[in-house]
Amino acid sequence: MSLGNSFPAFFTQAQIARQLKAGIVIKLNTEMDDGQILEKRFVVLDVTDDTLTCVMNSKISNFIANRPAKLKCQVMIDVASHDFMDHDSHIDCSRVRPYPTSLVIDQLCKNPAWVLGQITEQLRDDICAGLKASTTTATAVTNKCCSSLEQADL
Repeated sequence: MSLGNSFPAFFTQAQIARQLKAGIVIKLNTEMDDGQILEKRFVVLDVTDDTLTCVMNSKISNFIANRPAKLKCQVMIDVASHDFMDHDSHIDCSRVRPYPTSLVIDQLCKNPAWVLGQITEQLRDDICAGLKASTTTATAVTNKCCSSLEQADL
């Protein structure tokens, strides 16, 4: 039993909500495009009623590798600059994935260690460039996400 389990639920929720902001890396259990529910890492781009994210993948899939428009939106996150990472991975900036913030907070309250750490300023800039290169994300969403990342205290 960790010390965190001793606090009232409202306290834990407030702490998680305070940490949930643009530029943070989290884990979530979520349904992926193939229907599988997986524990995945995400970079948080913006938080309002929905938490806007980009998913991380260990490897670039063949599907993405064979599509130049999607491939140029893959951004490397390295262990050397992000010690909370187990291995170098890629952030898929070709698509923004929204999740209800209440769902994100609920999962993180059950698993507080899933709040992993912050991205660097350089990675923030690379993510914004990847988002801007996306042909599948609406410009207004890209602008909102990049604005939130640029205002984040990294």
